[in-house]
Amino acid sequence: MRTFLIRRLARFARDESGTSVIEFALFAPILCVTLMGVTDVSMAYARKLAVEQAAFRALERVTVGTVQTNYDYLKTEAAAADGAGGIVEANVTVTPWRECNQVVQATFAGTCPTNELTSKYVRVAISTSYTPMFLEGPMTSVGYVNGVVPIDASAAVRIQ
Repeated sequence: MRTFLIRRLARFARDESGTSVIEFALFAPILCVTLMGVTDVSMAYARKLAVEQAAFRALERVTVGTVQTNYDYLKTEAAAADGAGGIVEANVTVTPWRECNQVVQATFAGTCPTNELTSKYVRVAISTSYTPMFLEGPMTSVGYVNGVVPIDASAAVRIQ
C-alpha cells in the first residue's frame, strides 16, 4: 500500500498537463493591471491631444482675421473645437500681449515708438481634466486628486 502511494505521488509530480493553467493564473493579474494602465494612459494622452488641437483650432480664426482689440470670442471657438465636449469656456484663457523690441508691454492696444519692432501675440490656454476609465487602476494611484488627471494645453500665435 505504501509503495503504491509513493508511485502514485511520483507520477502526479511528473504530470505537466495543468502547468500552463497555473502559470496563467499567476500571470493574469499582472497582465490585467498592465492592460488597464496602458489603456488609461493612452486615453489620457488622446484627450491631451484633443485639447491641444482645440487650442490650435481657436488660433486658426486669429490667423485669418485682422488684428482686433478683443479676442474673447476664442473661448467659444476653443470649446466648440473640442469634439468630446469636455472643454468649458470658463476653463479657456485668452491672453493677448504686445512687445516693443521684444519687451512685453503693459497693454495690448497702442503702438511702439518709431523704429522699434512691434509684435503682437495671442495665447489660448485650456485647462481640463481626464477621469480614468478604471477607478481602481494604476493611474488613479499616482497621486491625482480624486483620481482625476489634470490636462493643460496652450498655443500661441504672432498676429503682427
